[in-house]
Order: sequence, then structure tokens, then C-alpha cells
Amino acid sequence: MRRIFLLGLTAVAAFGTLQAQTARRGHRGVTHATVDSTTLIANNYAHRLDSLSQAARTADNDSDDVLENPYYFPLFAGNTLYDAQLRDALGRLSTEKNGVPSAVSSALLDIYTQRPDLVTRVLPVADPSKTNQSNAKATASQVELSAPKPAPVAPAARPWMDDAALNIQVERPNFWTFKGNFSLQFMQYYVSDNWYKGGEDHNSLLAMLNAEANYDNKEKLTFSNKLEMRLGFQSSQSDTQHEYKTNADQIRLTNKLGLQAAKRWYYTVMLQSWTQFYPGYQANDPKVYSDFMSPFESVLSVGMDYKYKKGSFELSATLSPIAADYKYVDRLALAGRNGIDAGKHSRLNLGSTVTVNSRWELAKGLLWTTRFYAFTSYSRVQAEWENTFALKVNKYLSTKIFLYPRFDDGVKRKQGQSYFQFNEYLSVGLDLGF
Repeated sequence: MRRIFLLGLTAVAAFGTLQAQTARRGHRGVTHATVDSTTLIANNYAHRLDSLSQAARTADNDSDDVLENPYYFPLFAGNTLYDAQLRDALGRLSTEKNGVPSAVSSALLDIYTQRPDLVTRVLPVADPSKTNQSNAKATASQVELSAPKPAPVAPAARPWMDDAALNIQVERPNFWTFKGNFSLQFMQYYVSDNWYKGGEDHNSLLAMLNAEANYDNKEKLTFSNKLEMRLGFQSSQSDTQHEYKTNADQIRLTNKLGLQAAKRWYYTVMLQSWTQFYPGYQANDPKVYSDFMSPFESVLSVGMDYKYKKGSFELSATLSPIAADYKYVDRLALAGRNGIDAGKHSRLNLGSTVTVNSRWELAKGLLWTTRFYAFTSYSRVQAEWENTFALKVNKYLSTKIFLYPRFDDGVKRKQGQSYFQFNEYLSVGLDLGF
């Protein structure tokens, strides 16, 4: 009996030991299964959060309350310019943006750049991209607008991008420039005894008008026109033959057509023509020494024109190896005095010319303008150099000194006198520019 009890006790102990070992092995298996389930739950949770985030970003697009969504409010609030979108586009570094605020900003910027005519108000509001989307939605009635600047005006209906409806006018550019100068001055006058138009030392009144009309198409073509008129009258107690007579008398027209060849060089065709207004006399002498169209001189030349400008200095030098000088006198008695054969009204000489015009402001209010002209037919030479120094007293008054040396060996000269001539005057008076 005791043997049977011991055998039973041994069997129970062995079974208990076996159960304990099985439990330990089962516990280790359960722990491993628990770790795998936690990872799976975490992954599923992360995927769910991502789905919820995506749904939150697109929820407004699927909502039925679009008009109550504050992020869409700028699209339906009227033709308004918001500064938030402009600051976002111009004042910050480019960043990746998603969602409704970015789409609204993009739509508004398209309107501002493509159809600015539709914007009638400037109403700064908060930047939609800076608003926390988790906040409670506000209705359109809860957004307060500042006063319009300026007051809204209903724009007229306009077809999309219709230039005519937008009142856009395309005008042809004006390539012409006009300028001029008029002066009326009193002067002291000196002239050499052999001056080719006659005259004497005196005090007189002088009127001058210079007008220019210049064309420049800003590419290569230029066309300049300059009219210079000078007329002065004098009275002299020593002159018993004339109550008054002219002492400065000139009409000169210069036309120049240029085609740019290089930076400062132009192919040039130039026409210079000049005559005078009234008959010219000498004191106590009834003889006419010059008159309108007696002489009349015109020089047509072809060559190159060099233009230079730096600061207050301007230069134009025309070199013409081919030139035709035509001189005409209406009074036959003046033919010989002007280098024309007796009994003829005109003559034509072929040769070369040089014409230089410059303008230089030596100091504030002090201007020097000069013109040098020379023609040679290789048998005779004609050269003249006009110099005008103008001192501006104020806006309306100036003082002028005119120096005019001249050489012409093609005219008849008096016995014992040279071909050099000289003209000078000093004047003070009214000076107006336009």
C-alpha cells in the first residue's frame, strides 16, 4: 500500500514539473507575440494619423459650406488687393506650401498680375497661410473689412484682354525735336574798311533769330535743319545819304542728312544756302554794295560728319571732298564784286569743303558758339570763322561779343588792301530761348 502511495506521489510531482516547464516555454512565446502586436498597432496608428491629416487638408474642398469657409473669403469678397499675398510672394524665401490658403493666394496673385484692371480696392487682411486651421471656422460676416482706398467704383464690363476696351492707345513716337533762340540787342559795331558788304563803326540795334528742327529715328538716320537770321540797323550823323542802313544782314539755311556709319561717323549730304534781307550801303555813298539775292550762295556737299559730345562741349565736323559752290547775283553791277564774270549772273565751282560747328559752355552762364567754314576750288579759297561769346546776365538778359574774321581771294579787292576781312560787335539786350 505504501508502495502504491509513493508511486502516485511521484507521478503527481513529475506532472507538476512538466506543467511548469510548459508554462515557462509558453510565457516566452506570449512575450514575443506581444511585441509584434505593439509594432503593428503603432504602424496602423501612424497610417491613420496620416489619413486624418490628408482628410483635414482636403475637407474644405468637399464641404457644402464653401461660402462660410474663411480661407475662401478673399475669392468672394469683391475686387480687392490684399497685402498678405504680395508679402508672401515678394518678401520671403520660397517654401513648399499645401492646402487651401496656398491655392487661394495663387489664384489672387494670378488676378493681380494678369488682370490688374479688375482690382478696385486695397483691403489688407491677415495672411490666410498664417492662420491655424484647427481654429473654429468664422463666417464671412465675422470678417471686418477696412474702408476701401479709394472708394469702390463699379468697373465697366470689358471683354477679356481687349485692348480697345481697356482704352490702350498705341502712338507713333515723335522723332522730331525743335528749339530756338531770339535776341534783341543794342551793340557797338566795328568793321574793317574793306568789309565785303560795307559798313562803318557805329552804335545800333540788332535782332537775331535761330531756329532748329532736327529728326533722329534713334537708329541710324538723322536730318537736321537750322535757320539763322540776323538783321541790324544803324543811324549815323555823318551819313547824309541814308536815314538808316543795315550793318548786320544775313539769312542762312543749313540742311544736313546723315546715315550713321560708325559710333560717331555719319555719311552726310549737306546743303548750305545764304543771302541777306536789305540793300547794303556805305556812309555817304548811294552805291549798293549788296542786296537780297545779290549775292545768293548755295553749297551742296557730300562727305562724312563726325559728332562728339562730352559734358558741356559739343562738336560737329563735316569733311566733304566733293562739293559744288553756286553763286548768283540778281544785280549785274555786283557780279565782279562777288567773283562772277562781268555780264553774268552766276558761276559754279567744284571743290571741297570743311564745316565745323561747336558749342562749349566755358563756365556757368558763359557760352561760346563757333562756326568755321572753308571752301576751295583749288584755284580760290573762301574761309570764314564766326565766334559768338554770350554771357548770360539772367533769364532774359545777356551780353554778346561777335568776332568774324573772313578770307576770300575770289572777289575783287581794292588797291593796297588784302583779302582778309574782319567784323566785330558788342551788344547787350534781351535774350530768350524756346
